[in-house]
Amino acid sequence: MEHNLDKTYTASESLIEQATPSAPSGCPPWGAAKRGGGTEHTRSVAFLTHPLFQAYLEILLRENAKYNLTAITDPEDIRQKHFADSLALLDDEPCPIPQTASLLDVGSGGGFPGVPLKLARPDISLTLLEATGRKADFLRLLVRELGIEAAVMNARAEQAAHDPAFREQFDVVVARAVAALPMLCELCLPFVKPGGVFVAYKGPKEKAGMELEAARGAIALLGGALERVHGEATVYGGRTRIMIRKISQTPANYPRNHGVMRKKPL
Repeated sequence: MEHNLDKTYTASESLIEQATPSAPSGCPPWGAAKRGGGTEHTRSVAFLTHPLFQAYLEILLRENAKYNLTAITDPEDIRQKHFADSLALLDDEPCPIPQTASLLDVGSGGGFPGVPLKLARPDISLTLLEATGRKADFLRLLVRELGIEAAVMNARAEQAAHDPAFREQFDVVVARAVAALPMLCELCLPFVKPGGVFVAYKGPKEKAGMELEAARGAIALLGGALERVHGEATVYGGRTRIMIRKISQTPANYPRNHGVMRKKPL
């Protein structure tokens, strides 16, 4: 398999671009919001109305036409379908994201779910991986304007996962609306440390269950084990999160190149 990171990362653009936080403080820790009581809905509202989420919404709407980030343009739909959906992981018990976890968001696009998770959990060390150059440019702009600390990597997952600097280096890897689960596991599990967890954000539970059945062989082959599935129905549709624990190292020949993954899914 051809693998040349020099074609992905130019000398003028570092492998990871670190955005240094400036002024605004982050949201209050999610755990503190939970200790304060209230339902999941009221906790979500408290975060979704925070000034940083409002700033995120405004940046997304302002830049959407330029960067082609989302087909959803109604502000309340963005809050629920993007922000609340991203944050739902933090309400799962037990929460799969440990304190000060290193978290990689694969195929981050408009920043979902990684940036909402970082806003709610400032202790997370966040890396955003995006293959499309223009969307990576947006992510750099986003973290700079929000004043959060996050790394942005413009690369294809199947190439970056073979780089020792990133392979099996993350406590948590998340992906949302990227690919069917068998391919998604091949792209994401190589980044997860043994003992860490991969969380795939999916839609209605029935469809997610079909993807999970198709992916069981891939999960085992790549060093994972299904831990649990969380799902809920909302007025905006079904949401499911599939959590896969990394129990052994991924064989060195995975992930394969994109064409092979498409023609011969695991």
